[in-house]
Amino acid sequence: MRGLSKAEAYKDECVYDKPPSLAYVRSLEDEIEQLTNQLKSCKTQAWISKTSHPEEKKILPATSPASSINSASRQSDHGRNGILPYRSPRPIKWETDISVDDRGSVSFHGSTSAVHEPPTLQQAAQISPDQALSPRSQQEEEQAKLDLRQNAQQQRQLEDFAIANTAPRVNLPKEVSEELLKFHWCWIHPLFIFVYRPAFTRGMTLVNSSQPNALDPPYFSETLLRVIHSHCARFLNHDIYQQHFDMRYTAAEFMQQTSQDARISLAMETLNSSSIPTIQALLQQSAREVVFARPSQGWLYGGMAFRMAFDMGIHLPSDKLQTFVKSLSNEDIEIRKRLFWSCYTWDKVLSLYLGRMPAFTPLTDEVPLTFLDDFTDTAPWQPYYGETPDAQAKALPPYPPTPGHIVSCFQQLSKLCIIINDLMQSIYSGEAAAKRVDDLESAEARAANEEPFMRISRSLQDWWIALPSHLRVSVEQMPKLAPPIHIMSLNLLYHTILILLHRPVVLATPSLQAQASAISYSTCLAATATIHDLLVLQANTFGLGQISYLNAYCAYMAATMAVLRFERELRPSEDYNITSRRIGLNYLLEVIARSANTMPGLERSNAIMRKRMKGVIDTHLRAHSALSPNSIVQQSASIAPSSDQMVLAQATAFQQISNPGIGHVYQPAQFIMRPPSTSDTPMLPPASTPQYPVTEPHTLSGQVPLPAFVDDFLPAFPGQQFPVGSDYSFGSNEFDPQARMALMGYNLDPHPRVNPGDIDWTLMDNMQIPGNAPNVKFS
Repeated sequence: MRGLSKAEAYKDECVYDKPPSLAYVRSLEDEIEQLTNQLKSCKTQAWISKTSHPEEKKILPATSPASSINSASRQSDHGRNGILPYRSPRPIKWETDISVDDRGSVSFHGSTSAVHEPPTLQQAAQISPDQALSPRSQQEEEQAKLDLRQNAQQQRQLEDFAIANTAPRVNLPKEVSEELLKFHWCWIHPLFIFVYRPAFTRGMTLVNSSQPNALDPPYFSETLLRVIHSHCARFLNHDIYQQHFDMRYTAAEFMQQTSQDARISLAMETLNSSSIPTIQALLQQSAREVVFARPSQGWLYGGMAFRMAFDMGIHLPSDKLQTFVKSLSNEDIEIRKRLFWSCYTWDKVLSLYLGRMPAFTPLTDEVPLTFLDDFTDTAPWQPYYGETPDAQAKALPPYPPTPGHIVSCFQQLSKLCIIINDLMQSIYSGEAAAKRVDDLESAEARAANEEPFMRISRSLQDWWIALPSHLRVSVEQMPKLAPPIHIMSLNLLYHTILILLHRPVVLATPSLQAQASAISYSTCLAATATIHDLLVLQANTFGLGQISYLNAYCAYMAATMAVLRFERELRPSEDYNITSRRIGLNYLLEVIARSANTMPGLERSNAIMRKRMKGVIDTHLRAHSALSPNSIVQQSASIAPSSDQMVLAQATAFQQISNPGIGHVYQPAQFIMRPPSTSDTPMLPPASTPQYPVTEPHTLSGQVPLPAFVDDFLPAFPGQQFPVGSDYSFGSNEFDPQARMALMGYNLDPHPRVNPGDIDWTLMDNMQIPGNAPNVKFS
């Protein structure tokens, strides 16, 4: 007889305070399903024992026919696309990590989390494995694209009203807010597309300005708007707006005020739950802090954005996520997918700026690089210099409206950043550097050192070959006007990655007489030449007032190789300015110096280059007594950095760890030169694009080894910092590689060295040097 429960014994009514959690109910359902299958299996076995011959018992399965079919289906599904159906008894893939709250918002905790709450059982029960795995039909896809394109066009027409509606919320005149947003959409937005413009504009129109404390609409926040204003304040012509709109601030005061407002608003925003506008604001603020010489703050803001993205499940396959979370619209999926790749690309570029290991590294295979809204690919793009441009902007040539190709450019940038991630992990990481010095005599070690270089070389070449023609800028067929600036940035970054790939081979050898070293050196010079010419084209078309931090970093990397060439080709009796102009170095240094005027984050790059140039010139001048002391003083003083720049350029403890060449003083020897080209680089802005001379591999023999200075200091990542205190001594060349890797920690190696002897160049006989040097082959 069944025992009485406590409620029955006391004749009380059973009342449950709260229902069991969905996770608990689902676990019971799974357990019931497993027990049911076992019961069916037992019944089948019993039936077999009664009716079958002994031979049949050996070949029949120990499960029911239905169970066998389901099992085979699950195995087939898993082999086809790497995921299991959502209702699998033993789920192991991303579907089990979806959490959905009572409002339908998606978050990510993981199935072992105490706060994990999967999609409702009713939704899950309605989803069959075929529904979960089958893509949308082509008709549905085309209709979704059409809807998003039409919405983008409609929202573009509402921007004037949207700006007028939100300007009072941020205490700015409508005209000032409109000006700042135009700068943003023109110069900053197109490369990383942090913000989905149609949804942001719609949110601006829905803001209730009469209630300052009202909740912001989806995909818009007052904080995000303040951050955009703060980032674009450096473009504003303050004199005009002070005169016409009674702005009480000077240029410096206005930038300080907008920056302070953005930081305070963002600090309060991060106390709330994760949201897409907050992630977008954090990414934007991260970029702004790096530009204005606050790299630590930029790194922290970026890290918060990446953590929030994980928290919201942005890294989950958005196209498949819609199957399980019906509340997500096509626009929601588009925004989540764009934001994933915005985080991914910004993380890689931020790592290049700061010399840090990438932080946002989820698998990219399941997040497709296809976007439904390609309205901005055909929408016209024009440079914007303000309602009242300054004299320099007025002197630039007229620029006709041209298709922006923003989405297709961003897709190619994302693909390139996948290669950058491989480059940093396989060559520039501390772990990779430690592996390269372990047991270099073994064939296995040499093969391991060769493989990353070969793999990345092929990836870069494949990327360049597949690059659509409307995104490619070739110096052999240089256009009269540059394409939109984000396309210029894409091309500049590609050639910079070429330098980053081949630079370790150049730095690994004291002489460039070896054929392999000469090939890498020539590749670096070809990439430097292309960067130089692209920057000239950009200056001719847009000027340098709107140059991005990424473009300036590309100029810095090209300048590092130009300085190496300058050291090799500086003649004892030649004025250094002639050599510098001849190889294009003057122009690259001018780009960096002028960009640092508006982007203080570049001052360190400028200081590093000037200090190195002064060291080269001083050494050469003192080595040749034919020059008078007065000439030495005059030439050295013209390039000498200021006292503040000397402080910025001081080698850090990390520099001593990363560069074993420190401590060796360069003593110039007899130079053997080939007759150089006499073409000069014109002053800014140049009238035409010059042909930059490139040294061919066969002309490098007989030249002296690359010099090493006491502070051999041309790092790949000029913004890199490594504070360890004042008591350190890392100058030994025999520094333990494992200890060195531990001290490097999360930093990239700014001076990696790849032994060219570990590379089998014969495997690349038929491969051209990627880029614009089709006649120079690996051989």
